[in-house]
Amino acid sequence: MSSTTHTNGSQPEGNSSLPDPAERKEFWISSFSIKNRTSVLVLIVLIAVMGLVSYLTIPKENFPSINVPNIFVVTTYPGVSPEDMESLVTRKLEDELTNISDIKQMTSTSSEGYSSINMEFEPNVDIEDALQKVREKVDLAKPELPDDAEEPIVQEINFSEFPIMNVNLSGEYDEVILKEIAEDLQDKIEAIPSVLGVDLTGGLEREVQVDVDLAKLKYYNITFGDIINAIALENVTIPGGDISVGTKKFLLRVPGQYEETDPIEDIV
Repeated sequence: MSSTTHTNGSQPEGNSSLPDPAERKEFWISSFSIKNRTSVLVLIVLIAVMGLVSYLTIPKENFPSINVPNIFVVTTYPGVSPEDMESLVTRKLEDELTNISDIKQMTSTSSEGYSSINMEFEPNVDIEDALQKVREKVDLAKPELPDDAEEPIVQEINFSEFPIMNVNLSGEYDEVILKEIAEDLQDKIEAIPSVLGVDLTGGLEREVQVDVDLAKLKYYNITFGDIINAIALENVTIPGGDISVGTKKFLLRVPGQYEETDPIEDIV
């Protein structure tokens, strides 16, 4: 048996598909790294050590200072409906505040007895300068606000005023004793030089409730204001000056603050 093999074309001599070594392109950084691998490894280790040292020694803050370009104008007017708050308070303030430049967006909320205007400024604005401009515009709008409305409050978001530590007190005592302990602790914490301030929240404020007979008020033609003024004028300690006795000087005062509730019933 015989076989015949047919071939078409001719076999090329050599490998003509590979480029000439002189014509090859190379990336110099890769070539340098391969030729100087020991130096490159040392450089990498050095960079890693320097980065670790920088990370460990860089100053870090739990509460960094962040400027939030938002200013709020809050006004309270007790007993007023949301519609009246918008027309009597919010609109009056907005008419003046819209003239301030650099305001990116202004939104307002009017609810029962409460008005809040949020002004968002451009990020590059000087917040202190913006606060001054807002206060000036609020002062211009005050004459147009109702006389019974409270003073508008202009405030910013300041993270430095947020508390960084909360201390909670609890125990098998009534609220009066717990509050006295909290007040003593507040004084001791405020005495620490690095503490800016301590706010005490919680607990009930002791107060005296005076129940008034409405029929007798009408009969004697007395108003609630008369009763309030009478109690306020009696519940004071009046300084009486001083008196000199020989080489000594004594301060005089007339104590009038109530220690008990019984004397309040005898106020004329």
